[in-house]
Amino acid sequence: MGERWRRWRPDQAVERGPLWVLLDVVIAYLSAVIAVGPSDHTASVLSGSIAERACAVVWFAAIAGRRFAPACALWAAAVATVTAVATGAEVTNVSLATALALALVVRTRPTRRALECAGPPALAAVAVLATDENAFVPAVAVHVVAWIVGRAGRARREARDALRARSSEQAVAAERARMARELHDAVGHAVTVMVTHAGAARLTLGTASPPVREALARIEEVGRGAMTDLDRILGLLTDTYDVEAALRALVTRLPADVTAELRLPAPESLRRLEPRVAETVGRVVQESLTNVVRHARPAHAVVTVEVRDHAIAVAVTDDGTGTGADAPGGGRGLRAMRERVADLGGDVETGPTGSGTGWRVAAVIPLKDLKDLKDLKDPKDLKDLKEIEESGERS
Repeated sequence: MGERWRRWRPDQAVERGPLWVLLDVVIAYLSAVIAVGPSDHTASVLSGSIAERACAVVWFAAIAGRRFAPACALWAAAVATVTAVATGAEVTNVSLATALALALVVRTRPTRRALECAGPPALAAVAVLATDENAFVPAVAVHVVAWIVGRAGRARREARDALRARSSEQAVAAERARMARELHDAVGHAVTVMVTHAGAARLTLGTASPPVREALARIEEVGRGAMTDLDRILGLLTDTYDVEAALRALVTRLPADVTAELRLPAPESLRRLEPRVAETVGRVVQESLTNVVRHARPAHAVVTVEVRDHAIAVAVTDDGTGTGADAPGGGRGLRAMRERVADLGGDVETGPTGSGTGWRVAAVIPLKDLKDLKDLKDPKDLKDLKEIEESGERS
């Protein structure tokens, strides 16, 4: 029922200022008083049969209220026209009520919806006049002109909206570019200085203090990776995202007391992912491993990625003893992770593993724009992933 109603709703607004409404009322009155009867019969609302008076009132209401409900006005005017002809009344300008409403219906709806909504009443209003050549030819002409005027008005408005949208997009793009430059200059400079100092310190140590040299080397590697991510996020590099390479890089950047195991599908299936989906997978794993480092070390983590027919499932499980990865209310990183996945129609579950130690993050992201994503968001998908993940022993 809701979908059927949406098909009848206009997707563009109509001018409803006082002057427009007043003009419609004047036209409605002039049309109603000469709508039926011979040419010298100029008061059909006040005289004539009950059917004639009722039809005249409907025509008046249809023209006067067409800006508030164009489709209803069109159908009401068409019914009144058919009724007037069926009762044998001599009609003159009955086409005006349906034609004026038709123009607004066509203007405020796409072509297909306009045909579905306006086709039957407009054809009925014209068809009943087929036996009267004096009324039929003008009726056809008026309705054709109304359709053309409506389509022209819609085309003009769409062109104006498109131009306005392009101008807005250009302004937003310019502002984003400015913010990107500022952010890159500020953050990029700080990270570059950090990496440079870490490298200089590592070289100064020579062969002494191997653990310290290893830590400094990791700082350099993580800093360079952060600069690469920053450049890509700010649009300074290509929009491609190699999720497999990103996941393997995340594993190598972990501190010594945190290890991770990757369980990935075939590289071909990962390369077929849309960039936005692939990046979301990488961000889910990145945030999950970051929480392991912050709250569960020392620990061993297992990263499982499974590409299905209509969804990709991601799970990160650790055996650490920390419990802060999903503190009440959730951290900022977890909220951002849930928002990323939700934007793609997916779902995220976090919580203890059930074995007394460890934490688990599982996400399911649909791969296709399906009409019903209920099955892809079902907790059963997360349960299946857990069973697949736990089927192998962790090293």
